This record gives sequence, C-alpha cells and structure tokens, in this order.
Amino acid sequence: MSKYSGEQTLAQLVKLLLNFLDEINEPIDSYSNADFVLGRKTAYVECLEIIQEKWINGTAYGIPDDIEKIYSV
Repeated sequence: MSKYSGEQTLAQLVKLLLNFLDEINEPIDSYSNADFVLGRKTAYVECLEIIQEKWINGTAYGIPDDIEKIYSV
C-alpha cells in the first residue's frame, strides 16, 4: 500500500466522503433503515465541514461551500 502526503490523503478522503454522500442522497424516508442512513449522512457532512473549515484547499478539492444545502440532514 502506498503512502501519501497529508494533502493527498485529505484529497482522497474528501473524494470518498462525497462519493458516500452521493450514494445516499435520496429522501431519508425512502430507506428501510432511515435512522442509520441519517446518522451516516450527518457524520459524512460533519467530517467534510471540519475539513473545509480547517483545510485551506478544501474547496479546491471539491467540497462545496453549501454542503448542508446539497446534502441536507
């Protein structure tokens, strides 16, 4: 397994979290396990918000400024 720089690692993490959010970005009540999906969605959005707040290059790597509007929780 390759080692990455901090910036490469954050870029990979952002990509992964956004992909996870895209997979579950449907109305929560359409899931049989809605509480679990809502918990996942909330955690992913919060992680991305923290990265965006602390990482100067967050938006350059695809974190939208209005992430809570796009992936409403």
